Amino acid sequence: MIIIAEFISGVKEKYPAQLLKGRIEVEGNVISCFFKDMLLLDDTCFERDNFITSDGRFYFAMLNQLRSKGFYSLDEVTILSNLPEETIEIYEDMGGWETIQHQIDIINTQNFDTYIDILYRENIILKMHDDGFNLLKEIDSNGKKIIPLKLFRKMTSEEVTDWYEARISSYGTGYSSKVLEEEIIDFDDEFIDSCAEGSENGVPFDIAGYDKNGEEMNCFPFLSRQIMGLLEGTFTMMGGFSSCGKSSWWVTVIMSLLHYDRKILIISNEESVKKFKVKFLVWLLAKYSRYFKLTKKKLTSGDIDVESRKQLTIIQDYWKKNFKNRVKFIAINDADMRVVKKKIRENVLRHGYDTVLYDTFKIQESDFEGLRQDLSLVRDSRELDKLAKKYNIIMLASVQLAERMKGKLFLDSSVLSNSKQTKEILENLFLMRTVYDEELDEKSKYYCRPFRLKKVNDKWIEEEYKPDRNAVWRIVFVEKCRNGSNSSDTGVAYLLKFSGDHTLFREVAQCRPRHGEIR
Repeated sequence: MIIIAEFISGVKEKYPAQLLKGRIEVEGNVISCFFKDMLLLDDTCFERDNFITSDGRFYFAMLNQLRSKGFYSLDEVTILSNLPEETIEIYEDMGGWETIQHQIDIINTQNFDTYIDILYRENIILKMHDDGFNLLKEIDSNGKKIIPLKLFRKMTSEEVTDWYEARISSYGTGYSSKVLEEEIIDFDDEFIDSCAEGSENGVPFDIAGYDKNGEEMNCFPFLSRQIMGLLEGTFTMMGGFSSCGKSSWWVTVIMSLLHYDRKILIISNEESVKKFKVKFLVWLLAKYSRYFKLTKKKLTSGDIDVESRKQLTIIQDYWKKNFKNRVKFIAINDADMRVVKKKIRENVLRHGYDTVLYDTFKIQESDFEGLRQDLSLVRDSRELDKLAKKYNIIMLASVQLAERMKGKLFLDSSVLSNSKQTKEILENLFLMRTVYDEELDEKSKYYCRPFRLKKVNDKWIEEEYKPDRNAVWRIVFVEKCRNGSNSSDTGVAYLLKFSGDHTLFREVAQCRPRHGEIR
């Protein structure tokens, strides 16, 4: 059952009945979702005039009034206490709280994205009619006779606009309406000042503050410098094979972002909150306290002596003093992007989280039917990028690379599904893999040629570096960054020493991995 409504005056006379078919139900579903979760209002760009039913317009205006006063949820007391008397009278005439409660009980907000897209689409259809398009007249399209309205009703709103854009572009105009910026180039003082202030720099992830001895706790100073930090409103991804240390990588980045006063939301479909807590603990024990006796294994096995307990107390106090209520973890049981988006929206708007980590990108189970797997990553990446831009937050994510790609020495975007489309969405893309023993052997054809940069007479020269072959190593490729060269351009990647026991990465050197495969 949906809200029973009538069209506003003049609608039935203005539009053919076919264009209004199902409209009451469409508006009812959207309004009902707003009843159940008022934060959904922030996810749309609807205005009162986008609704053409009397009930739709009334309830949308009522909800906007309450939302503008800071309310996040709806109940009868909130309505009766915060709306003008004339609004309350109409509300009572329309069934009062009983009507709203019924809609809340029966609506499923998991379908909200579908509901609003249908409403967007139906508004586009009406606007086309207003502009003189006859959507009921049969036309020729690629040699087939079609009726636009019948075709559009099978499409999303974006597909409708794309269809017409493609049709118009076939006329040879070359015109595109998807303009992001339009400005006369001029080097005014404001622009020069923004450059001088380093406004193009993002949030660094170079250090995480200072340890107990007052020395810097290094994170990724060279990588941070190369990409000029993480910008708000952008999306950064780390891709790696299973068990290579993706989550540990992000723990290091998060510790640095906390130092720069960010508030972090972690959404994970892979690891539990306990596992993340352990990683943060052993990282701080090693970095802040310089205490290496407690490993992840010992910490979870109960092998904690008196000395270790004292060290843990120090870290407890350090965390409470510096980072209390600044990191939130949400575990989800699958890769449903609808749930992810909902949790991001709630925590950004309600609780002020400004940085989000999604760990790990996986193909949704439902995508194995109907939607190609390689398109799922592209679609979901676009959704996260939209959220980053909409709320001006730093969006981070990890993605697990296909096991069939193991053995590839020089990692580039080709290891991602639908690589070109995915790469275009991202601001930064890192790719990480384990270093093979042969790559550390000078006599091997796979030798990765490690080096360090040394400044001599105001010039940087490369100095050969010989890594410890008994240590555990990772190679990180910078496949995309907004500033500077990528690994694919320079042939250079970063060589990191990794301690999984303590969730530690240390930038040690650069290297030039070979191309090809090793099996």
